[in-house]
Amino acid sequence: MGLFKSKAERKLERDMEIRKGINACKRSIRELQRHERDYIKKARRAKEIGAEDQLRFLKKTIRQTAAQRRALERQLLAIETAAQRKNQMEMQGQFARSLATISKSIAEVFNDVNWVEVQKNFEKAMLQAETFEEQAELFLEASQQTMFTDKAYDEELVSDDEIDRMIEDQAAKEELRELDRKIEAGLGEIERELKQRE
Repeated sequence: MGLFKSKAERKLERDMEIRKGINACKRSIRELQRHERDYIKKARRAKEIGAEDQLRFLKKTIRQTAAQRRALERQLLAIETAAQRKNQMEMQGQFARSLATISKSIAEVFNDVNWVEVQKNFEKAMLQAETFEEQAELFLEASQQTMFTDKAYDEELVSDDEIDRMIEDQAAKEELRELDRKIEAGLGEIERELKQRE
């Protein structure tokens, strides 16, 4: 059945596949961010209770998760950039086709267009657009094959200091939230006492 699809149908299917790939990548990044936050909370708890073995394990897990997330973010950027370049090339192809149509119309009216040159330029532009589209497809296929392999990310991208900072930042945020709750409760108590006195 795929042999009988029009060029527009094949283009639409390719665009849908690209969008699906981008959306899947974004979902994976969000999921990894959620796991990262959960691991950081657990590492903070392990640090509070002095569970050094658990803390070491959680730090390693945070490093792996953050490295995987960063690798996916880089891959997402590459896919989005390639898709954008593909769209630009398609626009340039449409421009070339429109220009050829206009040239033909002018030639019919004035009979003074060098058709050999127009044809040569048109064919060259079409060949460049097709070559770029094929290269974009090959790039996207290659990215899909390597995106989720064990070597898709490098744990060394996330240092121990950075993980410690993540844990400390989480702890500081929670302490600030707790302090805000206490201040709010205290202000509420003062307001109630003031109303009772009135």
